[in-house]
Amino acid sequence: AKRTRRAAAPLSMAALLIGLCCFSSSSSHHAPVVDAADPKTFLGTNNHKFWSLRGGSLVDTATKINFDDNLGSLSLYGVGVRKKGPIKVYSVGMYSDESAKSSIASLPKNKSALTTLRKSLKSSKTTSFLLKMNFKVGAEKMADAIAESVDPRTSDKGAVESLKKLIMDGVSAKGAATPGTILQFDCLSDGSVKVSVDGKAVGSASGLSEPFCDVFLDDNGVSPAFRESVVENCCGVASSSSSATSTATHSSSSHNPIHIIGSLFYHKLKLPKLPYKYNALQPIISEKTLRAHHLKHNAKYIETVNQIVSEGGVSLKHLSMEQIVKSKTLKESNPVLYNNAAQCWNHLFFFRCMSGSGGGGEPKGLLAKTIRRDFGSFDNLRKEMESSSIKAFGSGWTWLAYDKKEKKLVVSTMTGAGNPLIEGIIPILVIDMWEHAYYLDYQDNRKEYINGFFDRLVNWKYAQQNLKHAMGKGIVPETVHHVSHHGLPLVAALFSANLAKKTAVHMLFQQS
Repeated sequence: AKRTRRAAAPLSMAALLIGLCCFSSSSSHHAPVVDAADPKTFLGTNNHKFWSLRGGSLVDTATKINFDDNLGSLSLYGVGVRKKGPIKVYSVGMYSDESAKSSIASLPKNKSALTTLRKSLKSSKTTSFLLKMNFKVGAEKMADAIAESVDPRTSDKGAVESLKKLIMDGVSAKGAATPGTILQFDCLSDGSVKVSVDGKAVGSASGLSEPFCDVFLDDNGVSPAFRESVVENCCGVASSSSSATSTATHSSSSHNPIHIIGSLFYHKLKLPKLPYKYNALQPIISEKTLRAHHLKHNAKYIETVNQIVSEGGVSLKHLSMEQIVKSKTLKESNPVLYNNAAQCWNHLFFFRCMSGSGGGGEPKGLLAKTIRRDFGSFDNLRKEMESSSIKAFGSGWTWLAYDKKEKKLVVSTMTGAGNPLIEGIIPILVIDMWEHAYYLDYQDNRKEYINGFFDRLVNWKYAQQNLKHAMGKGIVPETVHHVSHHGLPLVAALFSANLAKKTAVHMLFQQS
């Protein structure tokens, strides 16, 4: 046993040193690096005050509270913790339209950009602040704290009292602002601030829209971490293309498109490799069909997007794929870009909804349980998707998606380049109902094509990963091998040391 311990000690120490070296080398980088292929990207200085999940979602590392990348049609700008001494009271996230974000996209990453942003927000229809509680605060104290922050920024004391009463009434209805409570403040273009608590509207206070924004954005903002987050997340995006491109590596075949869609457009889109060979889906989908689908149709959408973005200047180059697909404004103002970008997203997603081996049949686990809950049975879901696909007029996509507001799965067939993300609904599975996906093999027999998809091709494992992501029940697997390289190398060190310890114990028992 003594000999084993002596042998194990250098092994454990070596593993720990390797991990700590990783930590040391990572900490030496002072400039943030955005990896366009990495599903988890750290933002900010080497202190890592917050980090981003691919697609724009941000997590406040001080509280571990997550903020979705969109609030309806509004985009997330930044997140940060509000402290009272050592107490982390709540995390705040700000949402507004894309036009205000564009106004600072090309500005350098410093806090002076916030002055420009504050001016731009005045013309925004809605700017929303979500305050997600991390510490229990009584209704009166919560109302007082926010009112005291707004008060010195306005001369309208009556409006401040109205705001205070609204907060108190809304929080009192549930007793206190307990951890998990969400206070929403919508700063509207008419100058009013609409107050909601846990999604329930309480009322509006007039004339406080600009002062309320200043509580978080001016030089004396109550959350320095939030201000830093906004700057890092929104500034220097267009100008950082050369350094980011030279640093990032891209392997589009290895990542979940739910996360790839956040890649910035300075990283030029390339035709992604399929996760299987062209003949792997036979006899359901022939090699001839799949080659034409991927190399001709999908490639054309990507070529068109790259051309439009390259000619569109800064206003387009700072956008992510997801921001385009979710933007109702862009769909109306630039339908050619929107439709081609959505088709790029849809095809990448669709190709991963099929498996070259072991596909089809019925789902298992969480997905099967959720399908039974929302549709009664898998057969009912299959019939609904089949019926929706067959009845659809023209070309489109039949989606199984998760509605986070209703907390249930839904089926919808959307024409053209339709994608449920534009409605804030998260895709789980899709069937491509454009003729180029099936016509060479089935002509107008859509039913046979759909049956083949369910019987032999559907990738339920992938669909379940998407459901877990949508429901917030876990980290997508592709994240795991990136964690130790972007701000959590100490985890790798601890893992290495723990592995060495287990190995030593194993050796001990072997010698015994």
